[in-house]
Amino acid sequence: MPDTVAAPLHPERVPPEASPSASHEPEGHALPGLDIPPGLRPGMPRKAMTTSPVEYADEPLQVLAGTLPQDLEGHIYVAGPSVHAGSPALASDGLVMRLTFKPEQGATFTTATMRTPSYYARQQVDTGATARGPVTRLLNRFRETTLADVSITLGPQETPNTAPFLVEGERMLLVTTDAGRPWAIHPKTLKAYTPLGYLREWKRALPTPWTFPLLQSTAHPAFDPEPAQALSDDEPQRQRPRLFFTNHAPEWPLGSGFTQLVSWDTRENRLHHWELRDASTGEPVVASSLHQIASTRDFVVLMDANFPINFWQIAAQAAVPWAPRIQRAVEWLTAKPSAPQAVFWVVRRADLTPSPGTLDANKPPFIPAYRFSSGGGGLHFAALYENPDDVITLVAGHSPTEDLSHTLEAGEELINGNHVQDWQEGMPTAVPVTRSALGVHRIDMKRLRIESRLHSHDDFTWGLTVFSNAGLVNGELETHLRLAGNVMNGSVPPSELAVYFNSDGFTADMIPERIYQLYKPVVGSKDGLPIRDGRAASFFKFFVHSGRFEGYVLPPGWFGFAPQFVPTSRMPAVPHWKGYLVALVVADPTPDLPAASTGSEVWIFDSEDLAKGPICRLGSPRFDVGMTLHTTFLPAVLPDVLDGMPPGNEAPYCVDVEKDLDMDAIEQAYLEWPQTLLPRVPRALFAPWRLGVKWALNFPKLRQVLTEDVYPHFPRR
Repeated sequence: MPDTVAAPLHPERVPPEASPSASHEPEGHALPGLDIPPGLRPGMPRKAMTTSPVEYADEPLQVLAGTLPQDLEGHIYVAGPSVHAGSPALASDGLVMRLTFKPEQGATFTTATMRTPSYYARQQVDTGATARGPVTRLLNRFRETTLADVSITLGPQETPNTAPFLVEGERMLLVTTDAGRPWAIHPKTLKAYTPLGYLREWKRALPTPWTFPLLQSTAHPAFDPEPAQALSDDEPQRQRPRLFFTNHAPEWPLGSGFTQLVSWDTRENRLHHWELRDASTGEPVVASSLHQIASTRDFVVLMDANFPINFWQIAAQAAVPWAPRIQRAVEWLTAKPSAPQAVFWVVRRADLTPSPGTLDANKPPFIPAYRFSSGGGGLHFAALYENPDDVITLVAGHSPTEDLSHTLEAGEELINGNHVQDWQEGMPTAVPVTRSALGVHRIDMKRLRIESRLHSHDDFTWGLTVFSNAGLVNGELETHLRLAGNVMNGSVPPSELAVYFNSDGFTADMIPERIYQLYKPVVGSKDGLPIRDGRAASFFKFFVHSGRFEGYVLPPGWFGFAPQFVPTSRMPAVPHWKGYLVALVVADPTPDLPAASTGSEVWIFDSEDLAKGPICRLGSPRFDVGMTLHTTFLPAVLPDVLDGMPPGNEAPYCVDVEKDLDMDAIEQAYLEWPQTLLPRVPRALFAPWRLGVKWALNFPKLRQVLTEDVYPHFPRR
């Protein structure tokens, strides 16, 4: 295929010319794999729940073993929770890390905590800044729950800790979460500076007057890799929507739930909403969780994921944090298993026409969504961008018994008869109780049918949790390379089209007996499970069209997190789909570890031969990072231009946090909340409520916290 040249942000960037004798493989392809000694013991390491709170800037990583390839160049952004044993991992403060690779200079790492307005407010509230006494301090303080840390009176802390995501149109790098808005960060300092959308532009998952409302969105937005297009010839200024996420809420005890598909207009800087209705029944679509969505040329696909929200469980955790037995009882009585099948909802992009009505988050227009089910439950999937003849191709990880709504609790019984240790408490119960599968699905939107092929492998598809780096499938990588002005080698050949995964394997010391009992109707007898021998963690490559697996099984005692594909910097002499796999791994310290290793390391693999093992190990006495989640790769030049400044003379996008958290509006919302629920009741009857709220919230002190401790951290740009 002919070379395709991007429309670069850096037109002066000229790719190196390839000599006739140059290899068409990355430099690391010739490097041998390393022999890695096993860790302290099989199963989950203690290090998985340990993250250093110290922030570092451009701290060097040492080569512990092997050779760092010189054609490994650019930045890997990693998001995850700043975990520590005893606290729910997925609700922990967000950690963002940048791994930087420079030829001749080696590798460095930078870390930062995601600090949002609710983060700063919490620091003051928990120390008693708004308290009138012990009772109001107890009411106002934030408590740990599985979903987020929640204050009964103020709401949940917004904690972006899941996935980094580049927004091309605004030159912004976002970090996302399932329980809040995406937040833009400075790619060099990693500091959070603006959410996407004002609070008034979102529909609340719970209709409370909380200062910090619960908002639910997808942690993996979808972005059209095609350049911006006019919506029509008559309206050249109106662009076809390109960035998609969700605004949704599951069914809960006092609400029926809703599902909205949302786009962000990068010209108007506004959110547009469409509420989904089942095209077959006309009923509103209500999903339990929408962790990931994907876009194709003509469609947007949403998957109802294995991340159910149990509001009774969260309410008990917030209301009685000192009574774990009551919390466990409430969870046991109200827990429901995840759906046994993945449910895909497909929306036609032709129906996504922005209008004044789509700016209203509370009453947006309805559009049809088409329901398809197949393959077992799951969390992550990707869609090929092209959908010829209206046929959509999806690649999904299916783990029917994976359930992230629970965490390990110290002392509880495990599936092997042992008990959860203190150092495990807070880890999500993410290891499925059954073997997982990779599904390749083809949805025919003309005939409204789905055809599926499922692929399993005993070494690789136990414990399939994090879908890693779909960039070669969904066009994300090509978009980033185009922005940087790289010359690419046409499209990825069908035989080379692959996605990379990590697997946690099967680790009995991470599966509580209660989870097995919850899913026993699906799992059946324990006799078919590898409880005694287990299955080690792994990194692997799945070829979409052939269903072939290639990968590396980690030594016992090592645990891996999301691997990131990085193309060689020798493009176009070497195709952009060849390069390296870079992954974070952890093991507990042993005498076999290199002297500079804490047990947290960065391993580099040759993407064309994962099975030989890592070709380089990196670490530092200061590198101490436990569980992380998702990653993305940016070419070397992009952090210099991702400043949130759009092309031309347009103003940069930035939410005015002082207006977003306007204290006058907040106070009014609290005082008038019962009247909005019961409008026919005389206002005078709510006088006790107003007096109680003024006493509990202490509005003058709350105003002082916002003015002195929140607003100054988010100046207008």
